[in-house]
Amino acid sequence: QPEDIGYDANIPHGIIAAPADQSARAEWGCYETELGGTQRGIGYGAANTTAIVNGCAEAGIAARICDDLVLNGYSDWYLPSIDELEQLYLNLHANGFGGFSSAYYWSSTESTAYTAWRFGFSSGAANYYGKEDTNYVRAVRAF
Repeated sequence: QPEDIGYDANIPHGIIAAPADQSARAEWGCYETELGGTQRGIGYGAANTTAIVNGCAEAGIAARICDDLVLNGYSDWYLPSIDELEQLYLNLHANGFGGFSSAYYWSSTESTAYTAWRFGFSSGAANYYGKEDTNYVRAVRAF
């Protein structure tokens, strides 16, 4: 007989996207500054966002928009990592859910001092782009 391990609300089980975009024209921020330490993988978006917000004082940047968001009683929103964005594309957008635009969305994954990763919700492909350029922003949170 298997044990009932129950549900622990303190252990993240997945990510949920905000129901709408937070911006259509936000910069990644801190062009010419390599923050370092951001990761690509699933489960790293929150830590990446914290690193960006702590290392980049610019207002209105993608990570800060997500970090400052309070929505539906939650304040733990963050900018997803590039791999998390890809999963949102595959699991939601490709199946007609989520209300994503056919546009590029910033991830919290830095590439260089000049570029960061973004995901194309029209092409289904990731690439890196200039941090000073603007892309869409969609906040997520773990649940």
